[in-house]
Amino acid sequence: MKIIKAKKEHAKLLYEIESIVFCGDAFALSQASITYHLKHNTFFIAYENGIALGYILWLERKSYFRLYSLAVLPEHRDKKVGSFLLEYSFKNLTCKTFSLEVKQSNEKAINLYKKFGFEVAKNLKAYYEDSDGYLMKREF
Repeated sequence: MKIIKAKKEHAKLLYEIESIVFCGDAFALSQASITYHLKHNTFFIAYENGIALGYILWLERKSYFRLYSLAVLPEHRDKKVGSFLLEYSFKNLTCKTFSLEVKQSNEKAINLYKKFGFEVAKNLKAYYEDSDGYLMKREF
């Protein structure tokens, strides 16, 4: 598996992945949002044999990185793409403190994040339109 930092020419590809993975989700990124994040934040894209499998989007704050989105195409979810993207991120981002929000009902994602050292820091009541969330943090 190969991981690259996304550039502006990847905007269409990222939007295609977003549209498939988060179809109908109120928090799905628009194409304009993706273009904005490509200019101001960090996307990494995972590839295998020239095929994009998914991406991770990090927002850089003053003293930490916030995981904003992690998307893996459904047909590639058995390949540990999320794990590779997280591992790559921790090796290549300059900060040692990370946070994220996740739906409390998303047990698979919560377990993945815990595997990488994230811990629940706060319960977020009605954070999502259909669910409570957790704020999770990881510090080295």
